[in-house]
Amino acid sequence: MVNSDSSTGVPAQWQAFGRRLRALRTHAGLTQTAVAAAAGMDRSFYAEVEAAIHSVSVDRIPALARALGVEPYELFQDTPSKPAE
Repeated sequence: MVNSDSSTGVPAQWQAFGRRLRALRTHAGLTQTAVAAAAGMDRSFYAEVEAAIHSVSVDRIPALARALGVEPYELFQDTPSKPAE
């Protein structure tokens, strides 16, 4: 069974992933439109992924990572990566 927010029924994993995408996007100074276009996605769909309304299939992960300038595994970390020194 998937953990979910009992008040909304939204899977906790979707919420965490959406928060992570938003954090990476804002840290990079990008708009939803820019990330969606770079990842080959519709902006409204991307916005709904950030809002935990939809999830993405695993084949979209590399494109999202490239669009955000991170490695795919970084999409699943709880804290932002430290810049290379």
